[in-house]
Amino acid sequence: MAGHDDNSKSGEDSIGSQNIQPTNEIDNEEENLNEEYHSLDSKLDELNTALDFLEQKTDDINEKLKELLQSNIEIRNELRNENLKSKGKN
Repeated sequence: MAGHDDNSKSGEDSIGSQNIQPTNEIDNEEENLNEEYHSLDSKLDELNTALDFLEQKTDDINEKLKELLQSNIEIRNELRNENLKSKGKN
């Protein structure tokens, strides 16, 4: 029986040496992780909103540049036609 006592005692040592945390510590860690995930998710949402805003501004600028380019082409064509007409009269 003395050997049996040694085995149970060594079994207790191996269980006692495991890294077991009380339930409330685990709950606190999970709560902290959840808060961190929520914070990260919130930051990602903010970044996504900012990127959407920048994308819209870029699209607006591109549209205005296309309109300006088209306007310049039309003005250049009008000036070219006027120059051709004035040269034809001379």
